[in-house]
Amino acid sequence: MEISKLKLEIYDFLGVIIPGLLILAEGMILLRGWPDFVASVGHVGGIGLTFLVLLAFGIGNLVQELGHITIRTIQKARRTQTGRERYWKTKEGDLVKEAIKNESAFEIDLADTAYDYCLTRIKNRFQKRDLFVAISDMCRSFVVLSVLGLAPSVRVTFHDLHSIGMFLALFFLLLVIAILSWNRMVRFRELSESTVFRVYLAVQFEDSEARKQLEAKPNDSNSSVRE
Repeated sequence: MEISKLKLEIYDFLGVIIPGLLILAEGMILLRGWPDFVASVGHVGGIGLTFLVLLAFGIGNLVQELGHITIRTIQKARRTQTGRERYWKTKEGDLVKEAIKNESAFEIDLADTAYDYCLTRIKNRFQKRDLFVAISDMCRSFVVLSVLGLAPSVRVTFHDLHSIGMFLALFFLLLVIAILSWNRMVRFRELSESTVFRVYLAVQFEDSEARKQLEAKPNDSNSSVRE
């Protein structure tokens, strides 16, 4: 099997395979140390790389689930709202409510229900949503992997290098990665959700303009006949 023949979406690569490869690397460093890890990476062939990608795809899904559980637990403890819930309470959210009511005659109060409705109505007009979600979930995995990375950092610094200074450097590096990943995770998740509502408003405007043009055409033709 060749990697080039595998049909992978952007989410599969960013959200699953990359976190899977990273946790495999962390596990190998923890078990065998940094020198053996570097030597093994240099000797990976085509077949080995294919197997590694497939293994990373499977383990990456577990990393994503761990990240999902971890973030949901943290958010529940902090009692924070999701991006779509915050948007739903803004003035723009009121415009979306009114547009949905005018279109469907239903009044939707829940942000999740409105989000699913708008996402269905816009169809494929917001193609970057998949990219935003993939980046957000990848960064969510980075947060978890930064915490898990403390274990191989201990192995490298105290067993391979015998340097407490290196451990402190790696600790602060992982801390910075976790903070930056968290901020990017939140920002891109909100972009993937709030933009759906905004695209829906744009779609409604386009549809209304198209209806006006269709209604105006018969009038124009009738006026020309009268003349």
